[in-house]
This record gives sequence, C-alpha cells and structure tokens, in this order.
Amino acid sequence: MGVFSAFKDFLNNTSFHGLRFVAQEERHWSERVFWLVVCLVSWGASAKLMLASWDAFQNNAISFVVESTYLDWNTTFPTVSVCEEDNMERVYFMSAKIYGEDHDFNLDEVLKEISYFRGSAYYIKEFCFDGHVKCPQSGFTELARKIRSGCNDIFVDCRVNNVAFNCCDHFLPLETEIGTCFALNSQQGMRIRGKKDMLPILANRRSPKASVYLELRVQSNVHIHSPEDVPFLNSLSSEVFVAAPLIHKRFGIAVREIENEPGVRDTSTIQRKCRFLDENDLSVYRYYSYSACITQCRKEAQIRQCGCTTHLMPNAKPQEICSLEGLMCLYQHYTNFSVLKTSWSRKEGLYCNCVPSCTEPEYNIVTQESFGISYNTSRIELRLDRLPSERYKRNVVRGRLDMVVSMGGAAGLFVGASLLSFVELLYYFSLRMCRGSSDPDPDEDDKKDNKDRGGKGSALAVPVKQGAAVAPLAAVFVPPRPSPGLIGHYNSNLLLQDGQQGQLPAAAPLPPRQDTAPYSRF
Repeated sequence: MGVFSAFKDFLNNTSFHGLRFVAQEERHWSERVFWLVVCLVSWGASAKLMLASWDAFQNNAISFVVESTYLDWNTTFPTVSVCEEDNMERVYFMSAKIYGEDHDFNLDEVLKEISYFRGSAYYIKEFCFDGHVKCPQSGFTELARKIRSGCNDIFVDCRVNNVAFNCCDHFLPLETEIGTCFALNSQQGMRIRGKKDMLPILANRRSPKASVYLELRVQSNVHIHSPEDVPFLNSLSSEVFVAAPLIHKRFGIAVREIENEPGVRDTSTIQRKCRFLDENDLSVYRYYSYSACITQCRKEAQIRQCGCTTHLMPNAKPQEICSLEGLMCLYQHYTNFSVLKTSWSRKEGLYCNCVPSCTEPEYNIVTQESFGISYNTSRIELRLDRLPSERYKRNVVRGRLDMVVSMGGAAGLFVGASLLSFVELLYYFSLRMCRGSSDPDPDEDDKKDNKDRGGKGSALAVPVKQGAAVAPLAAVFVPPRPSPGLIGHYNSNLLLQDGQQGQLPAAAPLPPRQDTAPYSRF
C-alpha cells in the first residue's frame, strides 16, 4: 500500500472527528472544503490550548501562600558561624616561629595576604617578584591552616538559653572560600569522629525564647544563615556581625521559614526554581545551597580565567591550587570574581545561574544593642525576638495529572480525540502499510460474482466440443425457470457453455413426460 492510499485509508477510518468528510469522493467539493476548514480551525485551537497548558505547567506550577497557624510550629534557630578576621598578632607569632625572629617584616604582610586571602595581593606583588623577600612558593593551604587560629584560640565561653556548653564540641570546622570557620548546627561542617554533633535549638509556644551567647578572644565576623548555607564572599551585610574587642552586641532576630508541600519534590528544578539539599551536583560541598552554588561558580570562573583557584577553596585538588603567579592573576581580575551580576548586565562581574535552596528561611534583624565592657574580649548575643506569626508555603497548583487532564480535554473538545486516536497514526502508517489493507475492494467483489454466475473465465464453466453430446452437469446450478404450460415443474437446471463459440448449443430434446404427481408443489 502506498503512502497516498494509506493516508486516504486513514482519513476514511480514523476516529478523529470530521476528517472522513474530507476524504469521501462522493461529496461535493464545497462540502469537502468546508469540512477541511473546520478541521483545521479545530486542530489549531486544540494545539493552542495544549501549548498554553504546557507553558502553565512549566512556568506557573508552583504558588506561594502565607500560613498563620503558628501555634503548631517548631522554629529552628539559625546556624551561627564564626570566621576569624586579620589576626596580625597571630601572623607575627607564627612567622617568627616558622622563619625566625630576624626575618623581613614585609614577609608578615605577605603571610597575612596568603592566610586571609580574599583577592588582595598588594604585598605579594611588591615584594615577592623582585627578590627582596623570600616568599613561600607553595603549600599555601597548609600555611594558612597553621597561621589561622584554632577553635580553642577563638572561643572563651558559649551558652544556649543561658546554659553553658563546650564550644569546640559543637562549633565544628567549616571550610569556606574565606578560610576555615567554626559553625554551630551546620549540615556542611566537618563531623568529629563520625558523630553528628548537632545542638538543635528550637522555639515554640512552650519554649518561646531561644538565644546563643558567644565570647571571643579574636576579632571575628559572626554569620547567621540556614543550616545548608555557608559563609562566602557575597554574604549579606545584614547577616554578618563584627565581633570587636571591649564591646558587647545584642541582636534580636526574626525568622520566616519556608514549608514545602510533598508534591513539590515531584516537580522539576525549572518549575519550582529552587533545589533541595540532596539535589546536589557541586564538588565544593556535599549539600546544595545558594552560597555553595556561588562558591562553585567562582571556582570554575577562576580556573577558566587563571588556570587555578585559591588555596582556601573547599575540596580543591592539589593541582588546581594557584601558585604566586596564579594569586597575582586572581588579584588582577578581582572584580570579575568578587562582584555578582545578572545575565543582562554589561558591567564587570561574575554571573552565576544559581537558584536558592527550597528550605532556605529568611532572617531579619529586628533590634540591635551595643555597649562597652571592661574585658579585652568581644561578646555577641543572638536571640529570637519573637515567635513567627507567619511562614511561606510552596504549593503545587499544576501537577502532571493536571497537565494531562487539560490537554486531553482540549483534544476531546475540539477534535474528538483520545489517546488511542493518536495511536492510530502509528498503526495506519506502519503496520497497516506493511501488510496492506484488509478492507474488501468493490471491483473485486463484482468480478467474483461474475465468475460465480459462470461467465467467461469462470472456474466452473465446462467446455463442450462442437457436435458432442452434452451430459448433464449437476455441479453448475442456475436459478430454476418454469417450462411453458407446466406449473410447478422445471424444464432445465443446467447452464452449458460452448468452449469454442462461447454460446449455448442447441437444446437437447426433452425426455418423455412422466407422471409429475410426485413432483407437484401441491
């Protein structure tokens, strides 16, 4: 069967409404044109509705609502990370220990830039390439680890809800692009001896107050963030507190969390525009978060531009870490790596296609107090100002089932189709074309009838030689014809054919008349 025959067969027999009126040849051309136009309009309207359903499913599948049933909530206190900042006393002490008391003091500034590297390399540029200062050429990661303060050198006292605890048992090391920090209740932090040393701090109507008190020896930055987030170069200033000596700072925090409907996980990342913790394809951290994605993006940009990355980058391979020349390259392109920009911006900066975490809460500073103390330490007190009265919830408004129902309704309304109707397309142009049509051909039926009636070429026709006696043939039967003057009797039951002339021979004389009583119809 050819393609045109298959197409015509499909139009005549398909379950799509209206197409058979286009293919029927006995209809007037105006009728066929009318039905063709109607079918095209219906198919176009159906396709438009299907595309609208698909667009809504891809771009508007998720909605945010605000819940206010706050009496049943457990509010989690934010993760607290402490990151040391420019401890020159520690640098002087460690440089004297490593290079001796009589070393060049310009080397101290070089070691400071290496240990607390954030893109600045002024002293490295001035003193490490002219031969005046013998700068280290490698091993920057280990050098920074020796110079920066450890946990016991940073913390003096730690309390949760006025209950003291051992700081270094719960403030665990957290590798970041700004150096090693110590984080409380972070999912990204290192675990000690394989234990999950978490100290969950919950607030609810039975325990409405939650607070963390820290006393620190060194100048540090204190970050608050979600458990999956990490401190990074672009941390919001509203979430970073400077712990300065001789000052006690107290902050009141308001938390607004995000809850996800179970069906949100069944949607794609593009639809919900966020990622869950386990949907991670990053190499710098084991859980996904927005800050972790930015860190990964910055690492890849540094490798593309300079062929290496900073020695403070988490989980960086030894062959990826920059030498002094690499640090100079990072310094020269500092703006391209440190400033974030949008995809349509033309200014210098780093564009990263990162989506937020699906569980990332929002933190706001409600109150802030500061007063002096007589001790040469810094004190930071963080407390939950009040229980949240509302939270966001991410709901699925257009799931896969909604999309299927919407598309099926559009196809059924405009073209009268179902899923099996589309399967017919495959059948008619694959299997049916290969095996041919099984529908009877009217012309073949007429030929067959002619043969059955004993026409020329019939398999049942018996050739008769000229002049030969014709024997009765019971095999060929024709409808009976009554003899004249004899009601209810048959004169002849045979149809004979002359093999040469194609005409019936002369009729043979009738047999003697017999008693017809046994054959009477009555």
